[in-house]
Amino acid sequence: MENLVYFPTFEPLSQKWLKFAILYVENFNPIIPYSGNSQLSNAYVKVIEETDLIVPYQPKYDQGDRASVKVVDFFDKVMGKPDRYVNVFNKPNIIRDFQNPKERFKIYSEKFSYTFEDFCLKNRLAIKTDGGVLVSEELAFIYLAFLAEEIAYDEGKSIITDSNRFDNFLNFNRMNPHGVRIRTDFAQGILSLLIPKNITEISIDRLIVFRRKQRNRIRAFNHELNHAFDQLQNGITEEAFVERFTNIYSELTSEILAQGIGIASIPLGTYLLMSNSDTKGLEYVNQIAGGLGLIMAGRLAIGRRWKEIVSKHNCKRYLTQLQQIR
Repeated sequence: MENLVYFPTFEPLSQKWLKFAILYVENFNPIIPYSGNSQLSNAYVKVIEETDLIVPYQPKYDQGDRASVKVVDFFDKVMGKPDRYVNVFNKPNIIRDFQNPKERFKIYSEKFSYTFEDFCLKNRLAIKTDGGVLVSEELAFIYLAFLAEEIAYDEGKSIITDSNRFDNFLNFNRMNPHGVRIRTDFAQGILSLLIPKNITEISIDRLIVFRRKQRNRIRAFNHELNHAFDQLQNGITEEAFVERFTNIYSELTSEILAQGIGIASIPLGTYLLMSNSDTKGLEYVNQIAGGLGLIMAGRLAIGRRWKEIVSKHNCKRYLTQLQQIR
């Protein structure tokens, strides 16, 4: 899980989501203009400073301008025929709710252009405030979804949110990154299966330390998660994902047997090398191949399988370490 543009807020709406992200997301980019840095919580700043998980993204003017134009075009259609969008917003008249919200949220001026501000003020959809505009929660989400998509397009990333309240809108505009959502839910399911206590009871500080110690294994976990993605469509479960790492070293033995070498003819030292669960590097391939007297084609085959096994080994170790988080 990487190259993700997070929206709609600076910080995830749920600290639980952030804690899970520390354990499996490679990185994500919340959209935080310079003037918004003072609004960040101490815990969030600590995650930014002490891990490689969060890289704040300052939106560019062109991105905000394109998003502004697209939002205005979209709302022109909605205002013209609001009854057509009842199911999209789950509201009988979303424009009326925009104009009379129960609560207002600030969109910082660095995130939009005059096109958006002027449209909102003329149509009583926003109130001007110092450094931005105040709008309804729905309008803020919609605008920031358009902005996140512009940023993601420019940077070759995908958008991600921890809010599912506006899924109908995202689906309507083909913004909902279905694959990202599936992987997120699947990864969190695996973590919930293994972590011995409720993640809400584990401190951010503890998770930061854990992530730094397990960084390479988190990469391996994501690699195996990506490898298993096609199987998710076929109903693979979180339990099945964990189970597939129980006998990873038997795969190397299978590859050697496929080269026509019987187990009885394998030197003891080579066999121990193959069976060593602490073996981590591809440098062992030449020793194994040499010990077996394999020709180059066989060595390459073992090398390819060994790469897979090293990744699975690190993933397996990570799954084991998850069970020890307290």
